[in-house]
Amino acid sequence: MTKLDAAKLPEAYPRKVWTEGDGTRIGVTAQEGGCSRASVEIGEQSTDKVVLTMVETSPKVEQMCTMDIRYPNFTVTLNAPLGDRPVTLDYQQRKV
Repeated sequence: MTKLDAAKLPEAYPRKVWTEGDGTRIGVTAQEGGCSRASVEIGEQSTDKVVLTMVETSPKVEQMCTMDIRYPNFTVTLNAPLGDRPVTLDYQQRKV
C-alpha cells in the first residue's frame, strides 16, 4: 500500500485503506454510531496525491440514539490508478 496520512482523523478512528482491481478503486473503513451515518467523498485527486474525506453526518435535532459503533466499508473510484500517490484521509462532521 502507498503512504497514508491519517493525522486529521479522530484518535480511535479506523485507518484501513486498500485498492481494488486495477488500482482505480480505493476502499476505506469508516466509523459511525448511534444516529450518525458515515460516507466517503473524494476531496482531491491529482498526479501528486489523493485526498479522501471521511464524513460523519448526524441529525441537527437532539434525539435518543443507540450507543453502538459500526465500521462500514466504502469504495470510491479514481480517474486513474492510485499507483505510488500518497492518500490523505480528511474528516468532517456534518449536521442535517
